[in-house]
Amino acid sequence: MELGSIFKPENVLFLTSNEKQVAIKEMISHLESQKKINSTPRYYAQVIHRESLENTGIGNGFAIPHARTDSVNELNFVFGISSEGISYSSYDNKNVKYLLLCIFPTSMSTEYLFLVSMIAKIFSVKKNRDELDGAKSSEEVYSILKKHSENYYDNIDSNKPVQMDHLANLAGVPTSDLELLIRLDRLNRLYDETKSPEIHSKIESLCGLIDKRSFAYYEKMRSKCSEPFAIVEKNTCSGCHMNIPPIEINEIMERNKISICSYCGRFLIIL
Repeated sequence: MELGSIFKPENVLFLTSNEKQVAIKEMISHLESQKKINSTPRYYAQVIHRESLENTGIGNGFAIPHARTDSVNELNFVFGISSEGISYSSYDNKNVKYLLLCIFPTSMSTEYLFLVSMIAKIFSVKKNRDELDGAKSSEEVYSILKKHSENYYDNIDSNKPVQMDHLANLAGVPTSDLELLIRLDRLNRLYDETKSPEIHSKIESLCGLIDKRSFAYYEKMRSKCSEPFAIVEKNTCSGCHMNIPPIEINEIMERNKISICSYCGRFLIIL
């Protein structure tokens, strides 16, 4: 599914509101004006309900508000742009400037995940974000995204992973540290509930066994989200529900190093 086959300049919308709910309604209204949907209030309620279950701000100034419903029969989406940024409570605490709003049927969940995965990969590289920040028209935004989507396909075809400039430097950290971190996380949760001195002593002892880099990254993630770990299910991160490319799945399965999700930053676990 190449971006150019489903994405057109008319899918790009420069938002007039910098308030989350209003901006989402603005994008849904845009879909209705294009006769993609027939009721803004109906689909707005579905998207906002989904937001109430889990915030869809996935970092790097990017959010993916969406609704899965069988009352539509195709993948409908709007790429919204906020010039000033929207307070979105994203996991990295950055305002959201770009929103990919999707309304799609259950039968197209795979296509949706692939689209979001591709756009998120583009946003993971700072120079790509800087390039989009300078775009002044829908046509220019479309051209930039189309260009980088083609690079995305080239990376897949050549088995070269896209460079992620926001990932922690955990090279060389043994996978045994992941087991220690999981044990530490359980102890931290127990301590939060009981304030037991005995558990606190165990935590201190365990911390001394963990590589300082992975421990620092765990502490950073723990401060940002309630669950710093995610299970890989059907090639998807259970934390942010983003699709993980096959080359990264292979690296996780080799268990030669700690792996973290390229999108939400959680430690990845394959059972």
